[in-house]
Amino acid sequence: VLVNNVPVDALAVIINRARLVRFNSTASPPRVWAESGVTLNDIAQRAARLSLAGFEWASTVPGSVGGAVYGNAGAFDGDMAGNLASVELIHPQRGRESWLVDKMAYEYRSSILKREHQPVVILDAELHLEHGETERIREKMREFNNRRRNTQPPGASMGSMFKNPPGDFAGRLIEAAGLKGKRIGNAEISTKHANFFINHGDTKAADVLALIELAKKTVLDQFNVKLE
Repeated sequence: VLVNNVPVDALAVIINRARLVRFNSTASPPRVWAESGVTLNDIAQRAARLSLAGFEWASTVPGSVGGAVYGNAGAFDGDMAGNLASVELIHPQRGRESWLVDKMAYEYRSSILKREHQPVVILDAELHLEHGETERIREKMREFNNRRRNTQPPGASMGSMFKNPPGDFAGRLIEAAGLKGKRIGNAEISTKHANFFINHGDTKAADVLALIELAKKTVLDQFNVKLE
């Protein structure tokens, strides 16, 4: 197995069960502290019950706080860069550190941790929210979920496969390249949204990778756009 092009004998799979959450509704602005294993939807649902807004977008994102902080997850014009106040992490040489959001140097679906492959573990994060009305918050979350269901395919996938290139959409480019419905093994480029690659069961990683490489090459050849 290669990790960052370095051969290793085995990989450890870690299940993150660090899921404590604490809300502070009296702070200005109100805040929530959460460990890195907490799901974004969990925070969004609990915030709604407390009439705390600003995190509705995250109710549709199937990920954890740690991954969202690392990759600047986002949806529906919201992202972690807009909510994060600070993050606590641990570095093998420097030990435990607390970073304010500016140090993350966020870009679209990216952070300095991701770009530089820094060897850190994200422990927890503090997010800022805002006061709102519970029903309006829930209505916005329902709207976002309905949009997800209407525009994205059901079934097993890894979510959006490629980042949207500047001024365009990866799904539009893949569809325009004629690849909707293209299948390798049991992996298929969705016929509903071309930026989703569906696992129809017993799919090999090699098949998914082959579809990724096919989409990248075809879009580059036809439109001179390099998908990432």
